[in-house]
Amino acid sequence: MKAQRIFRASGKTAEERVREQTLREQLQKERPSLEDLVRTGACDPDAVMTMGMYFDVQKALRALKRVREQCGLKIDDVAERSGLDRSVVSRLENGKQDNPTVATLMRYAAAVGKRILVLRRCPREDHEWRRQCGPAPNLHKVPQVKKK
Repeated sequence: MKAQRIFRASGKTAEERVREQTLREQLQKERPSLEDLVRTGACDPDAVMTMGMYFDVQKALRALKRVREQCGLKIDDVAERSGLDRSVVSRLENGKQDNPTVATLMRYAAAVGKRILVLRRCPREDHEWRRQCGPAPNLHKVPQVKKK
């Protein structure tokens, strides 16, 4: 069965629709870019999550789900161990939780016997920062959770 498309009558005159479209276009042109917001101080660049960071978070969540499954744990087990609601754990694993906090990710990881290491990305042109911080530390293995 094919879904029907429903059209609603807007109740607007042609002049009103043209005026709205003009306003939308004007706002789009005047909308400041991220660079403008950072330059004026209206936005903290460290607080902005780029698409690359988003995909890194999703990749980490997929890895945590694999670990949970390998340990033979159920979503309820992770929820109980982490103190998170079952629905939160489920949304994290299914990619429905768009912007989880670092604390939430760490609680989930601890529940399956892993740790999350958050590294600040270094801009390529900021060599001074790299020299001060040095390379990323070596990670040691965290003991696996015993299967039930």
